[in-house]
Amino acid sequence: MLNKVLAISLVCVSLLLCGFSGGHKAPGRGDNIPAPRLLYPIYDTVVLEGNAPLEFRWLNDYVWTNRFIFKLYKGYNMYASGLIFKQDVSPGESGIKIDSALFIDGQVYTWSLVMVGSDGQKSDKSFISFRIIRK
Repeated sequence: MLNKVLAISLVCVSLLLCGFSGGHKAPGRGDNIPAPRLLYPIYDTVVLEGNAPLEFRWLNDYVWTNRFIFKLYKGYNMYASGLIFKQDVSPGESGIKIDSALFIDGQVYTWSLVMVGSDGQKSDKSFISFRIIRK
């Protein structure tokens, strides 16, 4: 009986030391939420013609998405003082159109996207900067 208790105790301690505490999340859930994959714009410059809106697009292939958090900043830094647009986007969407009047010729902007899973966990932030060229 003592050998059985010792063996069970040893297994439990081993599992705890190896990180198998039973608190695992399902694959692709919780802290395993992948960062969104940005599709457009992803280049150094964006050419705007006329008054057409600028469409931001991303890959939306994650099953347990609750929403996306889209943010647009003026400049390269993603500080609150540079935030010029923020919107929660529904999980079925894979893009958002922003009025071209918001963009100034020659100005650099940075957009970021975070995916929020159905359990409330957030992904890492995906982001990219670009310069506006008006024609």
